[in-house]
Amino acid sequence: MNLGQHFLVNEETIKRFVSYVDLSFRPIIEIGGGKGNITKYIKPDVVIEIDKRFSSYLRNLVIADARFLPVIRGQIVSSLPYYITYEFFEEIIRIDQIKKLILILQYDFVKKILNEPTYISFILNYYYKIDVKENIPPWFFKPKPRVYSTIVLFTRIRSYDEKINLILKCISKYRNKKITNAVKLCNLSSSLSTDINKRVRDFKPCQVLELLNIISTKYV
Repeated sequence: MNLGQHFLVNEETIKRFVSYVDLSFRPIIEIGGGKGNITKYIKPDVVIEIDKRFSSYLRNLVIADARFLPVIRGQIVSSLPYYITYEFFEEIIRIDQIKKLILILQYDFVKKILNEPTYISFILNYYYKIDVKENIPPWFFKPKPRVYSTIVLFTRIRSYDEKINLILKCISKYRNKKITNAVKLCNLSSSLSTDINKRVRDFKPCQVLELLNIISTKYV
């Protein structure tokens, strides 16, 4: 069974990763407990694991898929399987009471959400304060992935808004267009009164509020 699992095994890095977890903020939900390398330090209230082979290593276990979370509040701790990253975030942004995410993600994904004007980048910067901590080399995992990983903290700062999602999803498709044209193509009711020469791609993900404000102040 190949579930894209790469478990952090370097003990010093595990301890640093765990140090970013607020152990007083409950419930703590761990995704992908594996053999308990991280679990033993954070003592989670719930462990979500899709692979039944690890059942004997974990307590408070729920056999489930992280793309369809059976939880509604708390903080999530995970060395997330890279192949479910996008679907995981599509799910988690809808759960307002999950206030903190302490994650190990693929380095290239983190670089993208900080720098590239894509839908997922804008959405994550809208809903979360993003704090990048440190990179992890492939040989600190077993089995060894082909890429570097990054520890990232996400702190929830806004509640879910379906209108915002739809606006950013459409606007992002026209990232090479001038904002004025992108607004028209998305059939948005905009407060724009003059032609805006800036293109969607000119906005960094952290400037998502500025972008939304230009499109329509009533959504910000």
